Amino acid sequence: MRVLLAPGPMYPEPGGVPLVGPDLGLGAGAVAEALAAGWSAQRPDDILTQLPVPDGGPGTAQAIPPGRIASRSIVQADDPLGRIREVDLLRLRPVGPSSADTAARGAAGDTWLLDAARLLALPADREYAAREARLGTTTGLGHALAAALRVTAPGDTLVVTLGATAVHDGGVGALEGLGGLDAADALVSSRELVLALADTTPLGGVSGAGQALAAVAALSGEECQELNRRACAAALQVASSSGGVQEGGLPLVGQGPPELSVTSRGTGAGGGAALVLRALGARALPATRVMSRLLELEESVAGQDLVVTAAGEVFDVVADSVAAVVGGMAGDSALPVVLVAGRLAAPRGELAEAGVVSAYSLEEPGSSRNRAWNGGGALELRGRLRAMGARLARSWSR
Repeated sequence: MRVLLAPGPMYPEPGGVPLVGPDLGLGAGAVAEALAAGWSAQRPDDILTQLPVPDGGPGTAQAIPPGRIASRSIVQADDPLGRIREVDLLRLRPVGPSSADTAARGAAGDTWLLDAARLLALPADREYAAREARLGTTTGLGHALAAALRVTAPGDTLVVTLGATAVHDGGVGALEGLGGLDAADALVSSRELVLALADTTPLGGVSGAGQALAAVAALSGEECQELNRRACAAALQVASSSGGVQEGGLPLVGQGPPELSVTSRGTGAGGGAALVLRALGARALPATRVMSRLLELEESVAGQDLVVTAAGEVFDVVADSVAAVVGGMAGDSALPVVLVAGRLAAPRGELAEAGVVSAYSLEEPGSSRNRAWNGGGALELRGRLRAMGARLARSWSR
């Protein structure tokens, strides 16, 4: 039997915002490895293909298979409060036609991936998150972007991961780190900048980044509102000066002209940096869609008998979530999809619409905090996933 293991990362999501950390859950690559270990122990003759699908959050670069990486380098930059962090900059091997064919046709240049979401990762500690919200800046993100863009060549594409964060400066720090408007225009010129968004929340509005901030930081509702008001004003001022804000509708992320406002989808990623970068000409797309293309998920689905995916907490099936993307591509090939979730509360009908024929939860309904699906840290979670992999093999292998 041929089985494609295409899980996403598994982390807790208080307030709908993933908290990424070594003691909180596992990245997509580690999830795939644990499921594969359990399955192989039960059915060693089955052919397993591991294709972890990162969601654009911190650690996305670690989930890229080595065979897709042409080179890896490290970019150092400040986090929101000035601590030095290292983020990966990958040059990816071409997908599809051979590199020789690509060169012969004179097609576009190299594709690069900057794991910038790691630089702005949301702290698990609510007090520290509040400090980043009050005092933090995205200046380090601008420095990292500038360093990465200088490495690229004209015609290259730089994919930048951005997600939810506590810093809330409206992206003005990012522009400062890029050297200002004119310097940013020069750096981006003749290159394509693509934002792979792990978070498509708008910067402002009733369901914007300010509301999400209240769920993950020790801030009062009034303080969140004031921080968000300032961030929206700052981002709009920068975007207006670049000519990137236009009146009109609010297109879906990655579709249509750059008609931006603080209520456009995805403008809240990176503390508002997504709005500023889109105003500078960047395209914004849901990270799972970007990563599925870069990793050739659709091609990997072909020839399989079963597809297994995974997510941390599933209360509904968001259109651009890993489960929806994997389920949709498998459904196009009439393949069954099995979902493994840490905590599962999604209606059966939603799962079916996403192509999921069966779903399993690591956590029993009503479990106490001490028996939560990620209780005991990463080591115990690996064990639970290995046991789940063995269970899936017994149930599905033929």
